[in-house]
Amino acid sequence: MLRSAALSNKIGMRLFKNSFKLQNKDLRWYRDKYLGAVFVLCFLVAMSLLWVWPLPRLNAIRGASFLSVAGICLLVSPQRLFILLGGLAFVSVRAVVGVALYHSVAALGVGVASGAALYYLCMRKAPGVQLPYEIKDYSYAELAIDCAVLGTFLWVYVRFIR
Repeated sequence: MLRSAALSNKIGMRLFKNSFKLQNKDLRWYRDKYLGAVFVLCFLVAMSLLWVWPLPRLNAIRGASFLSVAGICLLVSPQRLFILLGGLAFVSVRAVVGVALYHSVAALGVGVASGAALYYLCMRKAPGVQLPYEIKDYSYAELAIDCAVLGTFLWVYVRFIR
């Protein structure tokens, strides 16, 4: 019993130490993760700005700029399929919320279209695709990096809006 308690304590300390250590050291993981995050955020902001009709001129300019940043992120990344799948998943969830809260027929149409595209891509294209690197456990060190990077994105966004 003492032996199992000591072994359990040893494993617990190893897990505790590893939770503060940077697990994912491959920079390609961070590149793909942040390009995906920027794509999804810019795409959703652009769709929010471009959804209103008749379209105000300032919203059209801002929406087009956010949409172009999303397009650049999609073109630059080698993991285009995964980024596109993530974007489609966010659009589908947002459409479901729009239908549930506002009973919007347009949101229902967007949700069905994005859900169908998501289903098609997952069933036809994604099964044979693999990442060229291993994704390890998420740690507090990675959380700190994410807070810094996403905080910088927010700061740039606030500066861009003014």
